Amino acid sequence: MICYLCRNPIPDDQPFYNDHDQHVCKPCFLESERCFICRFPGKKLQDVPGLGLECEFCRGKLIGEGSDLDTTIEPLRAFLGPFGVLVPERPRWRWSDRAGLRRLQTDVDLPDEPFIDDFLRYCYPIFHHDGEFHLLRRMTKETFVAYAVVQLAAADLALRHGLADLRGRTPFHTFTRGWCHWLGYEAARLLGYDLERRQLRKWPELGAQGDFERWERMSRVNKPARMLEYFRGNLSVLVKKHLSPPAAQPAPSP
Repeated sequence: MICYLCRNPIPDDQPFYNDHDQHVCKPCFLESERCFICRFPGKKLQDVPGLGLECEFCRGKLIGEGSDLDTTIEPLRAFLGPFGVLVPERPRWRWSDRAGLRRLQTDVDLPDEPFIDDFLRYCYPIFHHDGEFHLLRRMTKETFVAYAVVQLAAADLALRHGLADLRGRTPFHTFTRGWCHWLGYEAARLLGYDLERRQLRKWPELGAQGDFERWERMSRVNKPARMLEYFRGNLSVLVKKHLSPPAAQPAPSP
C-alpha cells in the first residue's frame, strides 16, 4: 500500500487514512493541510476565499458559485407543497463566507471551524434572512438539498408573519424552527442521505433546532398529514400569543 502524498509504502502496523480510493500514511495525514469539505490531505489544495481549502477530488463536484441552484431545488417543491410550504419562484441566493454566515445565526463566540462538520455543529450552511438565502461557498449536493428544505420552510413562515428570519426565543420561534428542521431531517431520511440525516439529528447546537426532538418523536407514530394538522392548529395559537399584531401578515396566495 503506497501513500498518496509521499509515495512511500505504508507499514502494515501503521494506521492510515483512506478516502477517494487513496491511502495516506499517518505522518502525512497529521502534518498536511486538509480539505474543508472532506478532510482529505490532497496534493493540489486550493484556497476558496471565505471558506477554506478545497482538494482536487472535491473540486468541480460541489455546489458552489455557478451551480444552477433553482434547478436543484425544483424537486423539493413536490415534497414541501403537501406541508403547506410555498417555495419562491426565484429564490434570492447569496454566497457568504463562514464568518458572515455564522454572525447571521449566533452571537456566541465560537471556536474556529477548520472543517465543514465543525461549522455544522453550531450553524446551518444555508440560512434565510430578510428575503435572501445566505449559503457557504462550497458544499455537497446532499448537504445543499437537506438544508435547503429547512430554510425554504423557514423563509415561508418568516414571510407569512412579517419576520426577517425565525431567530428568537419565544415558543413561536422554537416551535417553528423545530418544524422546519424536522422537514429537512425527513427529506434526508426519504432521500437516503444518511450523513445529512445524522448531522441534522444532533446539530446545530445552541438551540437552533428548536423543538425538533418533539417533532421527531411525533413522526414515529404519526403520518405526515397528522403532523401538519398538529402544526397548523398550534401555530395559530402561538402567533396570537407571541407575535405582536403589526408583525403578522396575511398568507400569500398559492
